[in-house]
Amino acid sequence: MPRVAVLMADSGGGHRSAAISLVEALEGAAHGLFVNLLDEYAPFPFNRLSGLYGPLVNRAPRLYHAIYQASASRRRIAFLEAAAYPWVQSRIAAALAAEQPDLVISVHPIQNSIPLRSLRSAGSRAPFITVVTDPVTPPAAWFCPGVDLCVVATDAARRVALAAGMDPARVEVIGLPVRRAFAAVRGRPKPAARAALGLAPERPLVLLTGGGAGIGRLPNLARTIARRLAQAQIPAQMVIIAGHNQPLQQHLQAEPWPLPVTVLGFVDAMADWLSAADLLITKAGPGTLAEAACVGVPVLVTGFIPGQETGNVTWVESSGMGLFADQPEQAAALVAEWFTPGNPTLARLAAHAAAAAQPAAAERIVRAALDLLADRPTL
Repeated sequence: MPRVAVLMADSGGGHRSAAISLVEALEGAAHGLFVNLLDEYAPFPFNRLSGLYGPLVNRAPRLYHAIYQASASRRRIAFLEAAAYPWVQSRIAAALAAEQPDLVISVHPIQNSIPLRSLRSAGSRAPFITVVTDPVTPPAAWFCPGVDLCVVATDAARRVALAAGMDPARVEVIGLPVRRAFAAVRGRPKPAARAALGLAPERPLVLLTGGGAGIGRLPNLARTIARRLAQAQIPAQMVIIAGHNQPLQQHLQAEPWPLPVTVLGFVDAMADWLSAADLLITKAGPGTLAEAACVGVPVLVTGFIPGQETGNVTWVESSGMGLFADQPEQAAALVAEWFTPGNPTLARLAAHAAAAAQPAAAERIVRAALDLLADRPTL
């Protein structure tokens, strides 16, 4: 079977989730390989960039936004890539040569131009595909004119790609790849899903998460929502996922909660927790939003990374699957209103979420990629 290298990194959980979904979709048709060029092969300081991502967006969002704006020009990105290439080329080329890929799929914005240039310099004709995981306002770094195919999730992202100089014939709107597990739990009865996780089956569930890095203002937000639900005597329960942020997890576990609350660290079985939830409260991470839509769970967005996630908030509200509320009291008031017995809002939002889903995106992306390989065998 052909060897397919999926280029990813650990700067945020969305890139890894997208990579996993594509390797799953390749099963039976190709041998999928996870390749982390940035973290495992690039020299210092490039191999430290992923570790800076969480602290930067959590503690210095204005600085991150300034960096985003400074790199908004494709011309500036090309200059930076040209400057970095001599520094990183030998290690990147060696890593790719060791894998000998017949096809390359990148799900990371700074693993496109340099790996592609290394492949072509080595004589490889392996088709190169970029899968953009920022669905509405992607950074310019995603767009390398030399790739064979650039997959985006929305028409808005396609317009950004064309403005960055991409060939329209090489940009295709397919969607964000989502793991099979999320499609598998669509329609699962929520009481049964909750019981399987050890939760009270009949208590509606509020699920809070800050993403894989535990990003966000979870403690104050969770306390405010729990207090409002308890005051309204709504028999709900909460699950809080703190991600890899262990101090945050320990802090939340020590809280005296006024209603049943379960605090978790990073979870692999996110599909099971979403299937049990009546509402997801999260930042506007694209992977998490796509997963929630796939399961048909309404979303209350309470924060976003300035720049790349700004458009995700608009997408949530325009699709009808949720709302944005960045103040804890505002969010708590909405949650209490929606969870009041007899209120139809959650059901309506859930229906819109399911309608916005693209559960087959990973399979469609893989099919398009393998078609390119069939049309152009590698040497």
